[in-house]
Amino acid sequence: MRSSDVADKHLKFLTIIRTFVAFLFCGVAFGQSLPQQIPDSTLIVRKIEIFGNEHTKEQIIRREMSITVGSVLTAEAVEHDLQRIYSLGLFNRVELDSVVDGKHVDLSVVVHERWYVFPFPILGIKYRNPKNLYYGGGLTHQNFRGWNEKLWFAFALGFDRWVQLGYQNPKLTADDDLFLRAFVRYGRIRSLSVTDELYDQTQLSIQLTIGKRFGLYHWLMGWMNYDIWQVSEARLGRTVSPTGRDAYLTTGVRLVLDTRDLQEYSTRGSYATVTASKFGLGESDVDFFKMGYDFRKYVSLMGDLTLGARTFGMFSGGGIIPPYRHEYFGYDERIRGYFTTVFQGENIMGNSLELRFPILKPRYYTFPYSWLPEFSVWRYGLYVGLFVDAGRIWDRHEPLSMRGWKSGIGGGIHFLLPYSLVARTEYAVNKEGRGEFYIDFGVSF
Repeated sequence: MRSSDVADKHLKFLTIIRTFVAFLFCGVAFGQSLPQQIPDSTLIVRKIEIFGNEHTKEQIIRREMSITVGSVLTAEAVEHDLQRIYSLGLFNRVELDSVVDGKHVDLSVVVHERWYVFPFPILGIKYRNPKNLYYGGGLTHQNFRGWNEKLWFAFALGFDRWVQLGYQNPKLTADDDLFLRAFVRYGRIRSLSVTDELYDQTQLSIQLTIGKRFGLYHWLMGWMNYDIWQVSEARLGRTVSPTGRDAYLTTGVRLVLDTRDLQEYSTRGSYATVTASKFGLGESDVDFFKMGYDFRKYVSLMGDLTLGARTFGMFSGGGIIPPYRHEYFGYDERIRGYFTTVFQGENIMGNSLELRFPILKPRYYTFPYSWLPEFSVWRYGLYVGLFVDAGRIWDRHEPLSMRGWKSGIGGGIHFLLPYSLVARTEYAVNKEGRGEFYIDFGVSF
């Protein structure tokens, strides 16, 4: 796993922890639909007020809104802003109320805050394989100081053993759009390579990321890592250095465009990111680079039917690339139809198409007997998805024709659960005609 992605993976994992903890605080529930959209009009927004944010600063909410004082109110803008605010992951419910006065309208954004501080147990499986059990514990604050800052400390034993400490601040001061992330991780990690026998690796990774947000939808970030990788038994090909220990600096830059309506399960908008990283600076034995892209688009075909499309790739160059920096299908990235099959190489490409249709549009459950108000409102929904995946992976010295494309087609049911958790039950058939059923967490893309 690339160390620049470790913090993102861990934050996604914490959403699962929050959901299961929330079940402990709930009573009997009843359903309530999401608020209806405001119809298109020529009303001019005169005032915007925010209510319910007892802990969260107003600026965090307002910076997600396209509606401003003086703009024309439309149903599309209302839906867009409600979804973007909910995607912060700070609220159980987001609503918008209006009061019309002639040609003007006063808006009230009403939020219901989540519980933010969690001591939590860790119990899970690595890379979706039940044999890879790990367990531990940690503590997280998901909205430190009310600025959407995140702090976490966690440790795990079992298949992989690690300890990590992280901090993320999406807005360093009230007057700028600079953000920062710092992350330290140390662990003993099992090798991913399918071309060598199983062995242990010790990893120390220290990362600092600084970036800037431009308007509503654009981010530019750069980072620097210091990594040490050491294998349990030095052998040719496991590390770049013949000693079995690689220590090196990494620098990288990433440009992001994100107009998605709801990040946890998108049905409208676009996502695009371009990344370039240089591994190894100065006198290090490590000396290679990677360049990648990830483009996603979500469009409405008719009614509530949505088509999502994704294409991504990561390409390597320069010196020797050790297995712990190879690309893989079968771990974080999957080809449905080959869900548990591992493919390994230096370069990777993938494409996906997915039709999404709601059986039950997102709505709210309200728990009148909840012990804590932060767990009294839950958002849920149910979708059907039909998909096709294709991907290929190869080494630089190989001709593209040596390893062909792998592909799969299938469908399933997607459960949109409280606290931004998505669970999927799907069945896929690959190009060889073999089928597989699986359960997975998180949206496919």
